[in-house]
Amino acid sequence: MTDIIDKGVKLFDENNQRDYNHVVDPQYKQARAKADEYYKKQNALSQQSQAAYKKGDGQRAHELSEQSKQALNQAEYYSQQAAEYVFRENNADSAFDEIDLHGLYVKEAEWILQKRLRQAIATNQSHLKVIVGKGLHSSNGIAKLKPAVEQLCSESGLKHHIDPKNGGVLIIDLQNSSSSQVPSSWANSSINQPQQAYHQGNQPYYHTNQPHYQQYQGVQQHQQQQQGQSQDIKTGNQLVDLLVKAICSCISAKK
Repeated sequence: MTDIIDKGVKLFDENNQRDYNHVVDPQYKQARAKADEYYKKQNALSQQSQAAYKKGDGQRAHELSEQSKQALNQAEYYSQQAAEYVFRENNADSAFDEIDLHGLYVKEAEWILQKRLRQAIATNQSHLKVIVGKGLHSSNGIAKLKPAVEQLCSESGLKHHIDPKNGGVLIIDLQNSSSSQVPSSWANSSINQPQQAYHQGNQPYYHTNQPHYQQYQGVQQHQQQQQGQSQDIKTGNQLVDLLVKAICSCISAKK
């Protein structure tokens, strides 16, 4: 699954242009790189655990399995932090009828869009403009996010079309839509990604020489700090604040 990093789409004029560009944001890039690093580590430890088990060394297999679980927890933490952060930054100045999904992996974007659509339908919103980009930076130049959003709409019977003035914007028609169209699975869906989604050879890496136990202690401390800060996030956009709060709750529930 490819990180959607096209920021060329605009729903505004040059004098009212968004300033944030996550492509050059070191905080975002580091979070993604850390997630990728720990997913790779989790995979390696899992393979080592299986190898130890096949050799009849149950104790070593168990130790490696526990280390693998710790690495997975850390990977999920950093990937969810990246999703929360980039979504907040991209949508701080979004209009009430639009949502920007740049910088999100496909499953993350689907999870957030599901929550947004449920809210829009419940409040009788007539439409929603979804900024999906043109896939210019996707693997092999093939857009991944746009078809995923189109499929999500089709599966729930929501009419949608590409903005004729901007190929990177998909407009979902919510007129005459009802809550009965929303799949029940949306309420219980998870933002978590399959670990394979982060095994991207072209992603940056953040290297450290700290021992594993020190890395884990650092993550725990950072998690505690972020937990308190997340509750105080205020972007000035009520909908974005609610979605960020939902993401934070998902993160907290995993701890």
